[in-house]
Amino acid sequence: MSTTSHPRRNDSPSPPLQRGRACISCRRRKMRCDGLRPTCTQCLRGDRAIDCEYTDGTQRPRTLVLEEDIARLQARIRELEDPQTSTPSVTLQNPYGQTPQPTMAHQSPSIDITQRGADNDFDSVSDLQYLIDTLVPYAFDLGIFLSLPRLRAQPRSITPALRSALILSSFHLTRSSATEQAVSIEALISRLLHTLADAVVVANPRLGPQFYMHILQAEVLLAYHLLHMGRISIAQSHANAAMSLAVCLGLHMRSGDAPAGGSFDFLVNFLPRLPLPSDAIEEQERVDAWWTIHSLVKFTETICVGPPVVSSTTSITTSWPGTMRDSDVASSGATRDTVSQFLLAQDFGMEGETLFGLQARVSALLGEAHSMTAAYHRYPPISQSADFRSRFTTLDNLIQKFFSGLPHPATLSRSPGTGGAYASRQMLLIVNLAALAQITLHRPFASLHAPSNRRCVDSAIRAVQALNGLEDPKIMNPICVVSWGVFFSTLEGELRSLRSRAQLGYGSVPAAQGANEVSEADVVNALRSLVSFSGSWSSQYPLQMTIRAKLHAAASSI
Repeated sequence: MSTTSHPRRNDSPSPPLQRGRACISCRRRKMRCDGLRPTCTQCLRGDRAIDCEYTDGTQRPRTLVLEEDIARLQARIRELEDPQTSTPSVTLQNPYGQTPQPTMAHQSPSIDITQRGADNDFDSVSDLQYLIDTLVPYAFDLGIFLSLPRLRAQPRSITPALRSALILSSFHLTRSSATEQAVSIEALISRLLHTLADAVVVANPRLGPQFYMHILQAEVLLAYHLLHMGRISIAQSHANAAMSLAVCLGLHMRSGDAPAGGSFDFLVNFLPRLPLPSDAIEEQERVDAWWTIHSLVKFTETICVGPPVVSSTTSITTSWPGTMRDSDVASSGATRDTVSQFLLAQDFGMEGETLFGLQARVSALLGEAHSMTAAYHRYPPISQSADFRSRFTTLDNLIQKFFSGLPHPATLSRSPGTGGAYASRQMLLIVNLAALAQITLHRPFASLHAPSNRRCVDSAIRAVQALNGLEDPKIMNPICVVSWGVFFSTLEGELRSLRSRAQLGYGSVPAAQGANEVSEADVVNALRSLVSFSGSWSSQYPLQMTIRAKLHAAASSI
């Protein structure tokens, strides 16, 4: 420990600092900082003088400079390890070529996001508004649940964490895949992680509900980006963090249902439940936030094969998106569990349901399917119990009815002003999640139970057929991309099984198909359709490149 004295320090208490004046080290350690320079008292006493630095705008912090250097080196390492899926950091320019044109979705005030993303905060109102306008057509694909018109009208209210997350999302709308852009993204992710950590440190009831909603949105945007990059396990951790915060804030409950003190005293002191929404837009944002996070978490826990994040004892009473039904309230006035009521119902109708409402319901089906298979993997004999069989049959019938009632995405209206392309992409996600729920439920039994195998294969084929007639989107929802990898594995496994059967002398599958048999031609056609569709995928995303490489490697044997 250093014992060097400092002439400017004394035992008298220092006056409280203004907000944002503490050094970075004290902020991260949640310690009171006196703001003395070049080294504060806390850092001097703790022998952390080298870590004591301030971010007052006069110079770039040394920590940020080092993090950007690390990000640049990591990008270079990835380039050397996998040169075929990355762009060289040194690119020779053709002096006789045409000047490259901007590739942003809109061609209004020129803003080079790839150059400004890591170092510029988009502090001007016009820059922030332009950024929001760029994201509007792709809000669903990026996981945006906040009201973008309201954010656009109040750009100065956007927190640093959300601003960084919005800038990060804008990278998906650029076509450049140069190493310089990868470095900018890594530096921006590093800064976003720090702002999220700082946000938790300074969290207190006086910050208001908007602060917490912005933190939730930033976590979701980061999780979606990480899914695009193929970092599924890290994306899951951020999705789980968003879910934990959402439950603490009471977003899973209908407005006004939050209990009084008691067992929630600790939560009230740290992360208070949100007050009643001030208007209809704020209420809709909270409902949309919960179901966006719920869908993301149910998907990631299914793909990563982890335990359910939300405990079965957690009662979800918030309404479905876009609806407020009297049936959600019991005759006694008590609010019923929204998800439990849906899972027990066998006469669900889709009339009047919004697309986001259907997405929320299918995420509940996927979560229940994952819960059942997790219980089976923990204790396989449970599948012989009457309760498990009843629950399995009920869920299977509900998924079947839900799946069969979905229209083909390409059949949705495309009249001017109706957002047909946007609706088609959202319906495609719903179809994929329904197919994934069916496969998740039946996959553990597919190898020994022919009807379960048929359910898995039929679901994968229908999900692939949903791609027919769709336009190639500028960006793709990463949940859909990961789901296509699951469908490919299901179809490829079935094709190998059918062909090995023929090689072993059992003969090819007859033309007159049995109740539990699938035609090899149907499987081959579905695989070819998926391979053809993947040909237009952008090389910007490692996740898409990985799945496309597997598809094209298998294409030669189809």
